[in-house]
Order: sequence, then C-alpha cells, then structure tokens
Amino acid sequence: YQLCAAAAGGGAAAAELGGLLLEEQGGCTGFASIMQGDAPQVPDVDDRADFEATRQALETVGVGAKERRQVFRVLAAVLHLGNVAVGGGSSRSGGHGRIADEAALERAARVLGVKAGSLEKWLCNRQITTSREKFVKPLSVDETVAGRDALAKHVYARLFNWLVDSINRSLAHAEQHHSFIGVLDIYGFEVFERNSFEQFCINYANEKLQQIFNQHIFKLEQEEYVREGLNWTRIEFHDNQPCLDLIED
Repeated sequence: YQLCAAAAGGGAAAAELGGLLLEEQGGCTGFASIMQGDAPQVPDVDDRADFEATRQALETVGVGAKERRQVFRVLAAVLHLGNVAVGGGSSRSGGHGRIADEAALERAARVLGVKAGSLEKWLCNRQITTSREKFVKPLSVDETVAGRDALAKHVYARLFNWLVDSINRSLAHAEQHHSFIGVLDIYGFEVFERNSFEQFCINYANEKLQQIFNQHIFKLEQEEYVREGLNWTRIEFHDNQPCLDLIED
C-alpha cells in the first residue's frame, strides 16, 4: 500500500519508483493481490508518509539507495505477478492453463527482468526429468494459478529473509556475546466485521504463539513440579489448544 501511494503521489519518492509501472495501475486498487480485503485505505493512515518513514528506516539500517531500489522492484514484481490472470485453454489443448492477460504478463516480466515468453512458459508448464530425458508437461488452470501464487510468495519470502539478514548484519557487533535478552510480544486475537484471509493467518499465528507460551510457562513447568513433588498451588489458565485443533484439523 505504501509503495502504490508513493508511486502515485509524485515528488522524490515517485521518482525513485519510476520504471516499476505502479502508476499505470491507478494505485493499490489496481492490484488484485492487495485488494482481497477490499479495504485499500485505512482512516488516519497516511501510506505515502509511512513509505517515507520506511525508506528512511531502511537507510538507517544500512540499506543503500541501490539496494532500496531493488527491494522496491521485487515488491512491485510481486504485485504485478498477482495481476497475471489465468484462463482455460480450448478443448483441443485439453483445458490447460494459459495466460489470459498478456499486458500484465509483460509488466511482471519487465519488472522482474526476465523474458515474457520464458515467464509464460514456466508458469503454464513444468519440466519433468527422468534418468534419460527431460520433457515439458502443461499445467491445468488450477495448477497454473497455484504456480503463479507460489512464485510470488517465494520471491516475497526471499526478499523478507534478505532484509532480516541485512538488518542483523547492520546491528551485529564484532564482540561475541554469550547471553541475550529476548522479548516475545503476543498480539491479541482481532475480530473485524469482515475478516480477510490475511487477518485469519495473523490470528492463527498469534494463537500458535500463545500456545507456545502456555506450553512452556504453565504446562511443562507444572508437570516438572509434579515430578519433583513440590508443594504449590496449581495455576489455572485458558488453554487455546481447542482453537488450534479447529483450524488445523
């Protein structure tokens, strides 16, 4: 959201994002992957100002102008990939997946720095290697959509890991420390009038964190007290395991 707002807002931020083809989509409403919740704007949130804060934060932790540009390019590529619509082929082709929006494919390929033909080929096909040969097998519509989404998620995950490594290197000290202080921050379970899939995933992650806390602070600790025969008052707590079982089963 910040990226799209900055690209559409003009000024130095928009100039830094030039060539990423974000403004052509008319802001965040033009990208399918971030419009699933149908809430592109949040009251009292200035995405353009927040983008500037993010840009300065990256600079503070040692991510230079060239690297920042690449970070924004990868994020833009993920957005463009989400717009690559997939349709079904003709009955003659067996109903295999095909790219239904060539313009979106061209934009994604251009931002990724790859050939559109190659991107289309490997979104719609997969290569099978045997002991003697390699052959290409067309994917179904559902498989093509899943492959497109998996590629976007993988690229995003690699970027996230790179950012974490960059920040860790920036904050690292030459001296070796044998102890540290860790902080576990557990957010509350949020319920909105309409929950998006992203919010559901956030809530699930929060419940998992809460269960880890319960497991180590209450369950395992009190089991240890029982084994050692200690005299203590049992601590009652709300166990959220049934909630996790509902989601996972």
